[in-house]
Amino acid sequence: MDHRYIDEYGVAERYLEHGLRGDEHAAFESHLVNCEECKDRLLLAQIFLEHRAAQPPAPPLPKRAQFAARMTPWQLLWLAVASALILLAIPSAYFLYELARLPAGR
Repeated sequence: MDHRYIDEYGVAERYLEHGLRGDEHAAFESHLVNCEECKDRLLLAQIFLEHRAAQPPAPPLPKRAQFAARMTPWQLLWLAVASALILLAIPSAYFLYELARLPAGR
């Protein structure tokens, strides 16, 4: 077993999580006996896994964030454009209404 394979397939992490096949497990343990670098990798992987397990679960997203997370980018764009048009239309309509109420002589 070489270091490229160990890095590429995350063997140290899988070893700690008991996810290696029998032949991989034996090959990694025999490699580990003589390799200080892999012993360090194994220690770092153990620290990482312990830290990850100690993290509290993320709180659920608010309803409005869940709504937006389910939308595609195009749907979000159309929603933004429609919102902008509505926000422009309301004051414009009020302005035109007030303009129409002015006396004709002005």
